[in-house]
Amino acid sequence: MAEQTKTQVAQTGGAGQKKITKAELNRAWWIWIFFNLSAFSMERMQAPAFVYMMSPILKKLYGDNPDEMKQALKRHMVFFNTEPQTGVIAHGVAIAMEEQRANGAPIDDAMINAVKAGIMGPMAGIGDSMIPGTLIPILLAIGIGMSSGTGSALGPIFYIISYTVIILLVSYYLFNFGYRYGTDAFSQLAAGGFRRITSALAVLGLVVAGGVGAVNTTLNTPLAYKSGTNISVSVQSQLNAIYPTLLPLLLTLWLFYGMRRRGWPINRVLLMVLLVIFIGYLPGLVGSIFNIPWLTALRIF
Repeated sequence: MAEQTKTQVAQTGGAGQKKITKAELNRAWWIWIFFNLSAFSMERMQAPAFVYMMSPILKKLYGDNPDEMKQALKRHMVFFNTEPQTGVIAHGVAIAMEEQRANGAPIDDAMINAVKAGIMGPMAGIGDSMIPGTLIPILLAIGIGMSSGTGSALGPIFYIISYTVIILLVSYYLFNFGYRYGTDAFSQLAAGGFRRITSALAVLGLVVAGGVGAVNTTLNTPLAYKSGTNISVSVQSQLNAIYPTLLPLLLTLWLFYGMRRRGWPINRVLLMVLLVIFIGYLPGLVGSIFNIPWLTALRIF
C-alpha cells in the first residue's frame, strides 16, 4: 500500500514534490536516540520526544503552511509509548505517511495515529522480550565471565561497547525499514522471520543463563557418611561423580521456578537465599565457636 502510494505520488508530481532526504532521516533518528525519554509524563509518555523527532521533518514538509504545521504537531502529541529501540518502526512509518500526505495522498490524522498505535504495542512487546529480557542478560553474562575472579575491566568495557553497537544498528535498521515500507512495514517484518529471530535469541539467553549458573554459582556441602568399612565418604564427592554442579543447578531451577511460576519478587529471592545459607551454615559456626562436635556435624553448607 505504502509503496503504491509513493509511486502514485511520484507519477502525479514533478519538480514540486517534497522528498525527505537520507540526511534528514538520519537527523530525525539521532534526535530520537538522544531524547526518546525526554519530557516523559504519564499522560503522553513519549509523545513530546516523538514530536521533537518529527519537528525537522514537519518543517521540511509543511514549513510553507503554518496551519498545516500546527495541525501536524498536534496530531503527534497524542499518547505514544513503545520500546525505544524496536518501536522506531512506527517513526519511520509516520515519516513516510507524512511525506505522502504533504504530496497530496488522502491520509488524515486518524489514519496516521491509528497506524502508530497499531505498531507501537506489538513492537514494545517484542522489544521488551528481546532487549531487557534476552540481549542484556546475555551480554552481562559474557561480561561477568570475562571479569569474574580477575576484576578485569574488559567485562564492563565489552558490555558497554557491544550493547551500544547492537542497539544503534538495530534501531537504525528498523527506523529506515519503517520508512521504506510505510504501512506495510510490520507485515514485511513478520514475513521476514522476525519471530523466529526472537525465539532463537530467547533460547540462546537460556543457554547462557545456564552456563553462568554453572560457572559462577558455588554451592557445596560438607556432609559425609560412614561406609560399611567405617570409612568416611563425602556426599559432595558422590554428587560430583553423578552430576557435577548438581547443587547449583537445583538452586538455580528452584529460584527460576519461584520467579517465573510463582511470581517471587527479587527481594524475596535474595532473602530466601540468605536464609537458607544462614540456616545451613549456622550450626557449624556455633559448634566451632563453642567446641560442640555434634552441632558442628549438623552443618549443611
